[in-house]
Amino acid sequence: MKNNKKGGFGGLFSGKGFYAALAVCLLGAVTAAWVTVDRTISSLNEATDIPEPEQRVIAEEKYNPEDSLFASEDVAKPKEDVKIEQPEKPESGKGTLNIFKNKTVFSMPVKGEICGTHSGGELVKYEALNEWRTHDGIDIAAEAGTEILACADGKILSVTSDPLWGTVVEIQHDGNIVSVYSGLAPEVPVKAGDEVKSGDVIGTLGETNLAEVNMDSHLHFAMKENGKFIDPKTKLK
Repeated sequence: MKNNKKGGFGGLFSGKGFYAALAVCLLGAVTAAWVTVDRTISSLNEATDIPEPEQRVIAEEKYNPEDSLFASEDVAKPKEDVKIEQPEKPESGKGTLNIFKNKTVFSMPVKGEICGTHSGGELVKYEALNEWRTHDGIDIAAEAGTEILACADGKILSVTSDPLWGTVVEIQHDGNIVSVYSGLAPEVPVKAGDEVKSGDVIGTLGETNLAEVNMDSHLHFAMKENGKFIDPKTKLK
């Protein structure tokens, strides 16, 4: 009886029964392992499934330097077209264009050599008077009767007869400048208030300059600026 039981229970694990039980155990182990792996993969997927950050879409705009945060007034801007005005050409027969029309140009009142200079405020001996005086102009050699010309455009300020300097004509010019012509002949073709142009005849050289009568014939020519005598050579062309 005992031998039958032992033999029956042992037979369960011998032969085909043993292999069937082994297959069931392996299947269970494989199933458990698969479940474990599946859960692990699911956990990893959940952990790595991070939503991508929202991307801001910036519309493409044309760059404008003036819209920059650091833009300043120094930002280069397109230059406006600059029109260069050309000077008008003079009409035929009316001379050349004077680009210095607003600047007075002074010319020699008579052609000749300068034989006496401006003393710059220093005293010089006047032999005819036997006196020491300042020589406030220049002396230009010329023969008596030579035409004397206005050195620039202006207005006749005065025509006087001085006991030492003879017949004297003064012309007022722009820039508060006055030109002085001494030793002219008594008869002059101009009077105070007359308008004259550069080169107009204002008289002829005479022999009325008694202050320098001992010298060769010449025109005593002086200039004043703001009421003070200056060296005419600083103004003459």
